[in-house]
Amino acid sequence: MFQPARKVKKSLKVAVFGESGVGKTWFALQAPGCKAVIDTENGTDFYGGKFDFEVIKTRRYTEVMKALDYIEANADKYDVLIIDPITNIYQVLKDAGQLSAERRAQNKGKSGEDAALTFRDWGIIKNKFNSLISRLCNLPCHVIMTGWIKDIYEGSGDSMKKVGARIDADKKVEYQPDVIIHLEVDRQGNRYGVIEKDRTMTHKIKERVKDINFSDFIAASSQEGEASPLQIDSEVAEAEAEITAETAEEIKKIWLEKGLKPLALNAQVRRIYQCGFADMTQSQGQEFLDKLIVTKEVE
Repeated sequence: MFQPARKVKKSLKVAVFGESGVGKTWFALQAPGCKAVIDTENGTDFYGGKFDFEVIKTRRYTEVMKALDYIEANADKYDVLIIDPITNIYQVLKDAGQLSAERRAQNKGKSGEDAALTFRDWGIIKNKFNSLISRLCNLPCHVIMTGWIKDIYEGSGDSMKKVGARIDADKKVEYQPDVIIHLEVDRQGNRYGVIEKDRTMTHKIKERVKDINFSDFIAASSQEGEASPLQIDSEVAEAEAEITAETAEEIKKIWLEKGLKPLALNAQVRRIYQCGFADMTQSQGQEFLDKLIVTKEVE
């Protein structure tokens, strides 16, 4: 179960956000090494002669996921992946959900203009976006996500006031990256990065760092040890969902083929997992099935 903590192979996952023109793309392209860029708003058009990088231009979620497939299959090709900005991907998912809601309304003879996203629509949007973030954080290279800024307000009516700012995307994007930086430019044109989060402990939280650079954090990365992948939400949900009918039927089939008593199946499952056969999760069911296939008895 628990094991002594060891040094793990770790690349940096960094999110930067801020107003237009504060240097989000510039910050990302300054990262050393071979860079791949997923450009969602043609923000790299003027940088081709200034930085070396390879680029695809798309806002489509499916194409972004295919790009991640390519990077995963070619783990040594790129040192850094930049997605600039990730806000557009989140917006596309919301727009697609809204379009689906409007089409459903129209199919029922209602006005599409009044259609609103359902809880199920929001669930699909969040699941897709969170799966993207998890995959980005599992990539075998450094990742820099840029994002637009979203102001945070408290109160209501005339008493509403701005109390802060965050990256404009689903809030989960704030939890998984190692470093989050709010980029700013002062009246004299000096660039600063305000540290919102830093697992590398390179800077203090809320520290305002002039001319902040991705390379400042490189020393915290490591090529030693084994990678420690983040569990993907969809995969965890699949494993923890109730056992599928197919898995349950396969267990029953093999159980009987081994000449074991039908009534003993539930008792055996309860002894191992402290739950009845019908209450098993899919991961438990698959584990039980694997043991059943390779052993004479399930212990």
